[in-house]
Amino acid sequence: MNWNPVRAWLGTAARLVLGVVWLWSGWSKVKSPRGFVQAVRAYDATPEWMSKAIGYGLPVLELCLGVLLIVGVAVRLSAAVSGLLFVVFIVGVLEAAARGLKLECGCFGGGGVTAAPTQYTLDILRDVGLLALCMYLVLWSATRISIEEFLARNDHVEPPSAKRMRTEHGQRKYNAMLESRRKQARERSLYVNGALSIVVAMVTLVGLGVQSGRAKIAGSLAATNATVSNGVVYGKKAAATVDIFEDFQCPNCLKFDQAAGKTLADDVKANLAQVRYHTMSFLDSSSSGNRYSSRAANAGICVSDVGVDQFVKFHDILFTPAVQPAEGSHGRTNAELITFAQQAGLTPTQVTTFSTCAETEQHSALVQAITDNASKRGINATPTVLVNGKMLSKPDLASLTQAIAAADAKGPAPSPSPTPSPTPTTPAKSATPTKSATK
Repeated sequence: MNWNPVRAWLGTAARLVLGVVWLWSGWSKVKSPRGFVQAVRAYDATPEWMSKAIGYGLPVLELCLGVLLIVGVAVRLSAAVSGLLFVVFIVGVLEAAARGLKLECGCFGGGGVTAAPTQYTLDILRDVGLLALCMYLVLWSATRISIEEFLARNDHVEPPSAKRMRTEHGQRKYNAMLESRRKQARERSLYVNGALSIVVAMVTLVGLGVQSGRAKIAGSLAATNATVSNGVVYGKKAAATVDIFEDFQCPNCLKFDQAAGKTLADDVKANLAQVRYHTMSFLDSSSSGNRYSSRAANAGICVSDVGVDQFVKFHDILFTPAVQPAEGSHGRTNAELITFAQQAGLTPTQVTTFSTCAETEQHSALVQAITDNASKRGINATPTVLVNGKMLSKPDLASLTQAIAAADAKGPAPSPSPTPSPTPTTPAKSATPTKSATK
C-alpha cells in the first residue's frame, strides 16, 4: 500500500489543527497585552525584560505561526518552532505545579493567579498532544491543499519508457533530471523558509513594539489618598510598615481580613504599625463577567477620596462573608457598592460624589497601575503581606503579629493616637478638664 497519500492527508489535518490553535491562542492574548505580561510574571521564572518580551511578542509570533500553517507554507519550520514552544509551555506548567503556584496557564488569554482549582493535568495533556502533531509534521511535512503543494506541482519527473530505462544513457538522463528537480526544491525551500523567517521576525518585533504601546495605562493616576506605589495608607508612620496586596474577590483575602483586621486596626491606633492597602484586580474572571475585582477596587479608592477611615470601614464591609460574592458567581452591582459606601458612613453629598466615581470607574487607571506595579514586584498571589518589605511566608495572624513585634522591637517607641473623650450630653460648666485617655 502507498502510504504517501494517507500521510499527506493526515499531515493536512495536523497542520490545520495546529494553525487554528495558534490563531485562537494568539488572538485571545493580543487583545490584552498588559494582562498577558502579568500572566507571564505570575510564573516567576523570567526577569522583567524577558517577561515583557514574551508577553508582548509571543502572541504575535503565535498568530504568524497560525497563518503559515493554515496556508501551508514553511510547514516543517513552523512545526519545529511550534514544537519548541510547546516544550517550553509544558516545562513552565510542570514547574508551576511543582512549586505549588495556583495559576491559570494563560494559554488562551487570561492567566495568572487564580482562586479556582488548577487544571495543570489537562494543560499538560493538551500540549503533549499538540507536540505530537508538531513531530508528525517535522517528519512528514508534505500536505495537501497548501501553498507548498502548489509550488511543488512541477517537481514531479515523469519516468521514461521501460525501453529507455534499459539503456545507461536513459537512466543517467532520468537520474540527472530527478537530482535537478530535488536541488531546485531544496533551494526553493531554503529561500522561502529564510525569507519567511525574516518576515516573521520583523512582524514579531514590530508587534512587540505595538503591544508595548497598547499596554501603557491611559488615564489619571491621581487620587486624594491613594498612590500607585503605596495604595491607601492607614495610620501614621510606625516602626512596622505592613503592605497588604489583596483583591476584593479573593476568598483567602477575606479569611485574612477576618482573622487579622481588628488586630491591625488596634496596632494602627497604638502606632505599632502603618498599613498600606494595595487594592488589585487579579480576579475579574471569577465574577461571571461583570469585572467585580476591578469595580470593587475602584470603589474602594473612591471611598478613600472621602477619607482613609471611611475606606477602612468600606474595606471591612466588602471583606465579610455575607457581602463577598462566591467564586464564579455574579459580582456585586454598583448599586450594592453604593449601599455599602453608605454603611461605611458617607454623608448623602459624599454618596452622590462616590456614585459618580463608581459608575464612571474614575480610578480604573489607578487600579490597573496598582495591579501592574504589584506584578512587577513579584506579587503573584493574594493576599500577599509584607512587613517592612519582607514577605510573610504564610499570611496569617500569628506570622503577622510576630513580624510586627520584631519590627517594633527594633524601631522607635510608638506614639499612640489619643482616644477622643465622649461628647457630653449636657453642659458641664463645673466639670474639671481631664486629659484624653490613650490606648
